[in-house]
Amino acid sequence: MHPLRDLLVFLVIVAVLAGLWFLLIRATATRLLQRRQPDPPDPPSNYNLAFEEVHFTSRDRVKLFGWWIPSDNAIGTIVLCHGQRGSMDGDTKQAVPLHEARFNVFMFDFRAHGRSEGEFVTMGMYEKEDLLGVMDYLDTQRGIVDVGVLGFSMGAATTLITAALSDHICAVVSDSSFGRLKHTLRATLQQRGVPGFVARPFVDGVITAASLRTEGRLDQTDPIRWTVHIGFRPILFIQGEDDCYVSVADLDRMASLAKGPVEIWIVEGAGHRGAYAADPAEYNRRVINWFSQYLPKPA
Repeated sequence: MHPLRDLLVFLVIVAVLAGLWFLLIRATATRLLQRRQPDPPDPPSNYNLAFEEVHFTSRDRVKLFGWWIPSDNAIGTIVLCHGQRGSMDGDTKQAVPLHEARFNVFMFDFRAHGRSEGEFVTMGMYEKEDLLGVMDYLDTQRGIVDVGVLGFSMGAATTLITAALSDHICAVVSDSSFGRLKHTLRATLQQRGVPGFVARPFVDGVITAASLRTEGRLDQTDPIRWTVHIGFRPILFIQGEDDCYVSVADLDRMASLAKGPVEIWIVEGAGHRGAYAADPAEYNRRVINWFSQYLPKPA
């Protein structure tokens, strides 16, 4: 027996495994943050909607791109916030019923998506600066102060965070927002066969690596930390019953922390962001009724 040799072999194996672990964490963090591929172009003109291309900046001066879709005799203005995949083009069809209900609609690409600038996707941490930039643009360029926001997935999480920071957001519809980012990332890994006891420390490492890369705190982006600060503004939470990325427990916790009017709509048989596809007519009815009821009418 050669105990010293055996020890050295063991230490080498541990060092190699640790190196592979950290390399995999770094690669996953890079993938989480990287610019997304846009959805196929789908401008409002495809739906016979008149619109204007607009350029504006986030609060931290990132150049962003959007569409302004005005309505004659508008009864309010709704901002659409897309998810972390694709771009705003994937949601253009959802502007149609809002426009038909006489709402102005503002759509835009978050940073590192579509035609907007930006290097990193941060799951709401810096995207809140983009939505605050939308509020600034609508206020200074359109004279609009009070808006409703319909957000999807990451866009919904960003909406909840930003509503805690801006009184301009008067009513919220949150479609499939995560409550805690680490829970959603763990669920994503477990859907791919990674056991929970591995997913937990791995996700913690990914969030730490991504935070260091972006000079921020991704662990502070959890909407569940922010919902309590939204005040008495109304929130409609929408979620698919079979959403494997967002837990009903986190959704219930966010709803319990909200101080204003809250409604939860769990759609039977729907997955993540699947409520609209499951029942478009009911989806549109609920969203339009929510904004019609709670969004202040223009003077």
